[in-house]
Amino acid sequence: MNGNGIFCRRLDFSTFNRLPRNMLNSYHVKIEDEGNHGNDETRSFILSSLAAQNQSRVNCVLCSDVMLVFDRYPLVDGTFFLSPKQYNKNAVEVKNEGRVLFLNAVCMKCLDGKDADRKLCCRFCATQWDGSSLIMGTMYAYDVFAAMPCCNERLKCNSCQKALMMPHQRLNYYSDYSRKVTCPHCASVEYHFVKPLALHYTRQWP
Repeated sequence: MNGNGIFCRRLDFSTFNRLPRNMLNSYHVKIEDEGNHGNDETRSFILSSLAAQNQSRVNCVLCSDVMLVFDRYPLVDGTFFLSPKQYNKNAVEVKNEGRVLFLNAVCMKCLDGKDADRKLCCRFCATQWDGSSLIMGTMYAYDVFAAMPCCNERLKCNSCQKALMMPHQRLNYYSDYSRKVTCPHCASVEYHFVKPLALHYTRQWP
């Protein structure tokens, strides 16, 4: 799978030099296929989804920076993630496990949040969102923002605003936060943990 030739071939890994030395490894940056003979399902899924829309670039959902998509790992200078929410107009609609989702992306600079103008802080508890633990150049099959609730505000029903669970409780899997749940108070069924970024975070980009 080469995306009909619309994707770039990465010449080196110099763009990742901003990372600390201890993160310049395959644990933090995806560099190899999982399958034999270059037949990697995740890579094929991403490239075929983008190629179908003739899209060889993606925008960071936080800062809107344009990122090239490459034909081999690392696929992007950041990471992809699937969400039931389309965070920007360039996020491609895809089908995964029978669900309609959107292929979103976050750039490397916004993931680590080191630059003062890249910090993403909760409007309610002031906790900074930290994506530095996410593996770069690949894709997560869940919403990476929903999967890291920092306070009770992120655990409230989108309809009645009552708590869906106790403050100390957490769901079993990160992906559970990206699925529909039923509110025990108003019986509303939706993606309650997937919140609009502007509603729950302050973004200090240029």
